[in-house]
Amino acid sequence: MNTNVKYIVLMTIAMSLIWMVSAVVFMGMIETPNWTDIDPVKLALSSGPFLLVSFLNVLVFAWFVNRTHLTGFSLAFRVFFLLFGVMFFMTQIEIILVELPIEIPLEVVGVTAASGALATLGVAIMAASYRRKLNPPASWGMWVDPSRNVTKLLILAAVYMVLYFVVGYYTAWQVPEFREFYSGSTDIIPIGPHIQEVLRQNIALPVFQIVRGLMWAGIGYSAVVGLGNAKAWERFILVGLILSVGVATPLLISNEFMPAEVRGGHFFELLLKNFIFGVLVALFFRPRSRG
Repeated sequence: MNTNVKYIVLMTIAMSLIWMVSAVVFMGMIETPNWTDIDPVKLALSSGPFLLVSFLNVLVFAWFVNRTHLTGFSLAFRVFFLLFGVMFFMTQIEIILVELPIEIPLEVVGVTAASGALATLGVAIMAASYRRKLNPPASWGMWVDPSRNVTKLLILAAVYMVLYFVVGYYTAWQVPEFREFYSGSTDIIPIGPHIQEVLRQNIALPVFQIVRGLMWAGIGYSAVVGLGNAKAWERFILVGLILSVGVATPLLISNEFMPAEVRGGHFFELLLKNFIFGVLVALFFRPRSRG
């Protein structure tokens, strides 16, 4: 079997199994499950979305592994940092810090983060083994000029905040069920008055999104400097995919807190917004020849 196919299959199975089993175990630790109410057929069917989400994210990181100059522990740590950071850390801090129309218990947030950490750790360890089976990576003769990095990060943070409002309005906010879920009404107004109303209700939101933008830019930068063997066009696409696929695809998994229409609105919003932002990060931090 082709090495790429073999490891994509193995990492997909490992990630989905560790994710599902650890989530069940951790939930059982905080509340006593009624095992007699568990339907084996329903449980088997629910594993499908986990497999799909794991497969899509493993595909992205298989490409990353093929284009990185990193090996061993450095590669495993980078994969864990990127995958866990995008899929679980960045999503859970928003749940904790942003006021939502539904209350998600902190225990659920903790279980999600803990099970995600184990699942992504499994992928990270296997990624290092995967890299060893491929041709030895070429040494990286490029570098990312550190001058003006702070300025670039601040500009990107502001850009992220703009994308948050603009892309969010023209994608998710166009869904009536999404508007009703968050505002209690299906009415829609032009983007200018809409943003004014959002700011009137939560004046600190732009600051929070700028901070998130800094964090997203930092994660994107970490992806850029790990792609030592990627062509320029691959770097743009890969960083865009790394920042978008991991944050959007978990919304394909149903949950009791968010209706399907709302998850769908968020899915397309996050996929588009973070992909655009990832491409911009790769553009801002283009590697240059040493010397």
